[in-house]
Amino acid sequence: MSNLTRRDFIKTAAMATLAISMPLNVFAADDCTVKTRYGTFNGFVDEKGVKTWLGIPYAQPPVGKLRWQPTQPLKPTNKTFDAKKFGASAIQEDDELEKSSANLQSEDCLTLNIWKRSDKKNLPVMFFIHGGSFMHGGSFEPLYNGNNLAASNDVIVVSFNYRLNIFGFMHFELIDSSLEDAGYLGLKDQIAALTWVRENISAFGGNPDNITIFGESAGSISCMLLSVAPAAKGLFQKAIPQSATVAMHSKPEFSAQLAEMFMNLSGTRKMGDLMKKSTAELKNIYSQLTDIRAFNHSSDYLVTCDGKFTPLDPFRTLNEGGARGIKFLTGTTSDEWNYFLLYSEKYFEMLRDGNQEKISPAIRHYKARTPEEIYKNWLQNRPDNEENYISLVNQVDWRVGQELAAEYQSNFNDVYYYLFSQPSPNEKLRACHSIDLPYTFNIPDKDLEPNPNQQFVKVIQASWTAFAATGNPNNEFIPHWEKYSAANRQTMELNSKGCACHKDLNTDNLNSLRYVYES
Repeated sequence: MSNLTRRDFIKTAAMATLAISMPLNVFAADDCTVKTRYGTFNGFVDEKGVKTWLGIPYAQPPVGKLRWQPTQPLKPTNKTFDAKKFGASAIQEDDELEKSSANLQSEDCLTLNIWKRSDKKNLPVMFFIHGGSFMHGGSFEPLYNGNNLAASNDVIVVSFNYRLNIFGFMHFELIDSSLEDAGYLGLKDQIAALTWVRENISAFGGNPDNITIFGESAGSISCMLLSVAPAAKGLFQKAIPQSATVAMHSKPEFSAQLAEMFMNLSGTRKMGDLMKKSTAELKNIYSQLTDIRAFNHSSDYLVTCDGKFTPLDPFRTLNEGGARGIKFLTGTTSDEWNYFLLYSEKYFEMLRDGNQEKISPAIRHYKARTPEEIYKNWLQNRPDNEENYISLVNQVDWRVGQELAAEYQSNFNDVYYYLFSQPSPNEKLRACHSIDLPYTFNIPDKDLEPNPNQQFVKVIQASWTAFAATGNPNNEFIPHWEKYSAANRQTMELNSKGCACHKDLNTDNLNSLRYVYES
């Protein structure tokens, strides 16, 4: 069977129509002019009365001599910026169905966006980190638009772009020690954006001492990495990692191999020669590398941990109290892996063909055991069929890791744990990866949920924003949400038909699979 590339299966999906970069109705707003030490920003009020600032630079453009260099802070300026349009997306593979890639792309992509409805001061800040396997995505994505979340709640919502793929998560330093500064660039961008927010958000009415980071998928991994990264200490107080854990990081030997492959395709081993190449040339090399890696490229750009900028084993660091100052609200959906069925039934072919490593390429990176051993153990008392393969991947790649992270963190700070079981109307997707996002942001999505239940939107937004404000998600729309601990394993099941706090909801699977993480 031929290899399946990401472009192949994405093009089989029916995606939503490309969103425009500005609302149709923009109203004059003299009070949307905000002055900071890094410039004055003229925003606008949208049709819902939400004050909006788009495309604000938070760091120097990483272009020219700053390509593959650590994020550089801005210099103070008196310049006035028109903050009414999203900034360019980070460089990523072109695809007419990828909404962020349909936006203008540029290496000059380090911008952020701010939404607020209230004239109140000292509002809680919710800082969203987008997902996309550290390869694609951006704040231009309509599903991440913060206007509806801000319109209904007394919070300030921030989203931003960071460098991706070969520009932000290629570890050249692993093959040339003189390139030490070239590592962790996307993560350093995230820290730079947080630093800008902490320094400037009070001018917009936000509380710099009450910042909650939240993110889904790669954004969730980022939340946990930032929680244990020394360079991010003190920049935020709470985190909402949705559907991925800090255990998902890459082995140095694999990242070094990937960097070698990129260098070989580029025709040079000298960074100076790479610096001379145009953005288009580098993007073409990246596309060649993606084609070679085929299906397995989906986890190629997971962060490699070196024990310097990040802990050598961030999952163990979490277990040892490395994020003791951070309160967590975290969890997964009940059927994460089914998201990929949106793109191609060829995933089932892989299951039938026994290509276990292709089903879950991340397993090869962060698990001590081989995929074959994990599958064999799981199927000892279960039928060898597609449903059980999918069930295992859901547990190994998402639910067990996420709950272990909750267990570890609960020894040092407050943790609230959830299972999001609200299904998509697309029956084969069930409650798949990303199904929580249309409810988090109250944004319809053609493929996941075209018509979010508005009462359930209130449940999710009230829980998320209550946690952002106070560190406790309890609110009028849900039964009492107990803190998670290893003793009770309290899990709030989130569903429009009714929410309930369960004890030991997934304990059997947790106990049978924790060896994958801890051995």
